[in-house]
Amino acid sequence: MTPRSADPPTRVPTSRIYLLALIELAALGPIATALAFSLSLKVLQIAPETKESSLALVTTAGAVTALIANPLWGHLSDRTRSRFGRRRPWIAGGTALGAASALLMLAASSPGWLAAAWALGQLGYNAALASLTAMLADQIPEEQRAQASGVFGAFGFLGIVPAMLVAALFTDNLPVVVLTMPLLSLALVGVLCTVVPDPPVRDLPAPSHGRGGIFRAFLFNPLKVPAFSLAWIQRCAMQFGYTIVGTYGLFYLMERLGLAQSHAVSLTSLATLVAALLNVVAAFICGRLAARRGNYGPFIVAAAAGMAVSLLLKAFSGELVVFWASTAIASFALGVYYSIDLALVLRTLPAGEEGKYLGIFNLAKTIPQSVAPAVAPFALALGGPDPVSGHPQNYTSLYLTAAVAVVASLAVLPGLYPVLRRSPAPIALTHTKEATP
Repeated sequence: MTPRSADPPTRVPTSRIYLLALIELAALGPIATALAFSLSLKVLQIAPETKESSLALVTTAGAVTALIANPLWGHLSDRTRSRFGRRRPWIAGGTALGAASALLMLAASSPGWLAAAWALGQLGYNAALASLTAMLADQIPEEQRAQASGVFGAFGFLGIVPAMLVAALFTDNLPVVVLTMPLLSLALVGVLCTVVPDPPVRDLPAPSHGRGGIFRAFLFNPLKVPAFSLAWIQRCAMQFGYTIVGTYGLFYLMERLGLAQSHAVSLTSLATLVAALLNVVAAFICGRLAARRGNYGPFIVAAAAGMAVSLLLKAFSGELVVFWASTAIASFALGVYYSIDLALVLRTLPAGEEGKYLGIFNLAKTIPQSVAPAVAPFALALGGPDPVSGHPQNYTSLYLTAAVAVVASLAVLPGLYPVLRRSPAPIALTHTKEATP
């Protein structure tokens, strides 16, 4: 049986969950703003002739840094000994580093310098995110973790909303677009870190020494933590399916439905907002339901089924109404999944290494965002022209590939059975005096 992290002994106020989720929103907001708008606008300013390749260089540098940083910071926070706690120093320091990187991004004069500045930002914000998720494991007891997972999932989706508002209101003012969210994030995290407790913990793992100790942040034996490994695979497959839905939505509208680029961009922006709303609704509602039931299996099945249906609808149709139906179903399905995925993996963590393993678990969300665009060209080339539109790129093949991956992820459920249900509470034994003969 997979070792589980030591559960906090008592329930915490619901306000604590929302305060932690606000830190998540504060750390994700600057990342969402940069990826959606800031980096593109800055590249247009400094390298308009090579904007596509320059943007690819910058985002790739950030993505690689994020993959390394998340498990590394989680591992280090597990071993931090500080009177300020073991998580708060990394949350506050990471957010400050992210704000400093925004200033460097604004001052960058070449794609190379911009890539370095954005990598520094990813390094900082991932320190905050990794330590925050570990703090959730430290402080939230089992019976509240599904609710917390739903709230965190909802706030994660909400991170794109302030990014879009800032970009819409200040499109022509690059310094405002670049600096607003990082500075707001710094102020908000500074306040929240004084409110959220993070007491020093005794019996911490031994500190890492040298490069070998740091390297262990990325190593684990899947056979020793089988439930964790299966939960990782499950999340990776679900994120792969949703990445295909989101990443190729614009091209789907242009090539399958024949829409003009301007019209397709407008519809994609609107679909992003609708998706965020449905993600939030599903995560909130299902997080509360899962907290009451304590059984996460039905939510995993429903989420995977919904995602597969969404992909199949897009695979075999060229109608605008089907595009909207598919977007709605996929968004709600991912919200359902995010309402329990964090709560589920918290049941699988080895005690004392929560930060490290949660950092590795977060890779199951970020890796598909890099893998899906790399796999997509091969899927688009399978089977000849698109059978619906006749376009050379076969979108039926692309969406079928993603649907197969999502459905196949359900094969891990038997291995997850020991952690799908909440462990029953121990029965209190009442001692009575024996009757005197």
